[in-house]
Amino acid sequence: MAMRRYMPGVEIRLWARREEPLAYAKENGLADICSRELLKAVSGAELVILCTPTGTFLDLAKKFEPWLGRGAVVTDVGSTKGDAHAGAGSFLKEKGHVFIGSHPMAGSEKQGIEHAQADLFKNAVVAMTNENGAGESDLVRLSRFWLELGATVFTTTAVHHDSLVAGISHVPHILAALAARTALADQTLSVDDLRVMASTGFRDTTRVCSGSPELWTNILSQNAKAICPYLEQSIADQQHVLQLLKEGKHEALQQWLAEAKKTRETVC
Repeated sequence: MAMRRYMPGVEIRLWARREEPLAYAKENGLADICSRELLKAVSGAELVILCTPTGTFLDLAKKFEPWLGRGAVVTDVGSTKGDAHAGAGSFLKEKGHVFIGSHPMAGSEKQGIEHAQADLFKNAVVAMTNENGAGESDLVRLSRFWLELGATVFTTTAVHHDSLVAGISHVPHILAALAARTALADQTLSVDDLRVMASTGFRDTTRVCSGSPELWTNILSQNAKAICPYLEQSIADQQHVLQLLKEGKHEALQQWLAEAKKTRETVC
C-alpha cells in the first residue's frame, strides 16, 4: 500500500502460502501479481522482501534462490537480525546474492493484511544490518527504498540490534503478557467486575500482548540470548520493589518510580 502511494510506477508482486490474503490484495489493487508460486513473485525482481516469520527465512530462500536475479537485493522485516543473517543471509551470500537485514519499528498488535496502512512507515525508524557484507551501492539502494516510504534509516550491527529490541520491544511484550495474566491472579475476583474496572491504563499496558502468540513465540525464542539478561534484571527489580512495599519504605518506592519516569521520558 505504501509503495502504491509513494512509488506508483513500481511493479509489485505478492506471494503467500494462503489464497485469502492474495484475494484481498487482488480485490483492493495492492499488487500487479498475486500468486502462490514463488517463481512468479521472485523472477526478475530487483528487491525481494521477506515478510514471513523469521524462522522460515532459510527454507524460503532455498526455494526461491534458483529464480533470484544476480542484481537483486533480498531484505526482510523481521524482529531479530542475528538468525536472519546466520541463516538466509549466509546461504544467499554463498550463492552469490545480496542479503541486507531490515527491521521497521512500526506496526501494531493487529495481524493480517486487512489491517495494513499505507502510512505505516511514515516517520518510523527502519534498522538496517549488513552482517553478510553487502556493497555500498546495494546499501544505498535499500536505504532509498525505505526513505521513499517516509521512514528514517538506522544502520547498526545484528548483535546491537537484537540487544536494543530485547530491551525496548521483546521484554516489554513479556511484561505486558505478565500484566494481563496477573489480572486474574486473585481468583476470588469476578471477571465481569475486572472488565468493568479495566480502563486505559490496563489497556495501554497490555495492548501489545494481543499480538499473535505463534509469531511472538518465534521472536522471543530466536532472541532469547539477548532477552534473558534483561528479564533477569527485571525479575531482580520486581523483587526489589516487592521488598520496598513489604517494608513500607515509601521514600525509596517514590525514588524507584521517579527513576522509571525519568528513563521513560529519556527514551521516548
